[in-house]
Amino acid sequence: MKSTPTLSTRRTFLAQLAASATVAGAMPLHGALSKAPLAGLAGSTPANRPVIDCLTPADPAFDVAAARAGGMTAAIVDLTIERTPPGAIEELKRWQSAFARPDSLLACVRTGADLQRAQDQGKFGVILACQSATILGVPSHSYSDTNLHKLREFHELGLRVLQLAHNDRNGVGDSSFEEHDAGLSRLGKAVVATMNELAMIIDLSHCSDNTTQQAIALSTKPCAVTHAGCRALYDTPRNKPDDLIRALTKKGGVFGVYSMSIWLTRNPASSVNDVIDHIDHATKIGGIEHVAYASDGPMLGVPNLEEELTGMQEWAKRNAGLPGAERIPTHARVRELNGADRLMVLADGLRKRGYAADAVDKIIGGNMARLISEVCG
Repeated sequence: MKSTPTLSTRRTFLAQLAASATVAGAMPLHGALSKAPLAGLAGSTPANRPVIDCLTPADPAFDVAAARAGGMTAAIVDLTIERTPPGAIEELKRWQSAFARPDSLLACVRTGADLQRAQDQGKFGVILACQSATILGVPSHSYSDTNLHKLREFHELGLRVLQLAHNDRNGVGDSSFEEHDAGLSRLGKAVVATMNELAMIIDLSHCSDNTTQQAIALSTKPCAVTHAGCRALYDTPRNKPDDLIRALTKKGGVFGVYSMSIWLTRNPASSVNDVIDHIDHATKIGGIEHVAYASDGPMLGVPNLEEELTGMQEWAKRNAGLPGAERIPTHARVRELNGADRLMVLADGLRKRGYAADAVDKIIGGNMARLISEVCG
């Protein structure tokens, strides 16, 4: 694939990149950190700490050994599908088949206890997620509960994280990329209530400001922004303003900073320090107990960063002047954080920035592990 002509196809593009990475083998690890034993990483932290990428698309056939060698113990895994009800059912069943194999190194995480059990057994914990409520089907809330029945079906099949809207508005709520912001629909409010009942994590990463604010206010459980940046540092609707970060974290939610440098810095090049700048800011606004990290890229990294950048440049040209496309990017993601060892590289950067070992542990997995236990049981 040479380009990604629209952002709505970016996840398909990343899925294809992830598949090529699986075929080609693990992405190269970065530096001496990846070669050290896990217990020696992040200073004096315990060897059994959770290390969680808060959003990464992956196929069940990804190289688990390579991910674990990079230091990861678990991930919130975005389904690499066309986001329709049949697509979601088929993919969730594929994952359950992978979990059920006798020799599987994967574990389905439905609760906090499952996350701990996976770690104790040396398996890679997978928290299944989908980035758009379009998987609930054509909106029908005014005359039936069909959409909510679908949500229950997906929950039964292991889905634990659902983002209400992705790059386009849907029947549940508005996206940050829309020019107008109507917030949650009536169906959206019912979805929030049902997700609370089912003990699912509500993801608001791509959602508009009104959708984000209303979902946080309505939810009886903490919500998540699994992957975004801070608008105070880079002014784009794709990032979250301080008041919404504060509202999210005040109710116990977690804010995950991503590696998508296109929305982190206007500098001609990016580095891990740009991610840490956003982590610094989010920590000042929401507290160290509520900040995390997500690659928003394939499990083992993007095989061709130049190809990804070309796709994002084409998208920016197509949507020039619209929310999220404020400029033509010169970089798409942070290169140092494009390997399977990205959380270890981030941990090293955080320590150099002055973060204590226990604070690093919280950011690279502990805070999200807490949220999973608190919301999912």
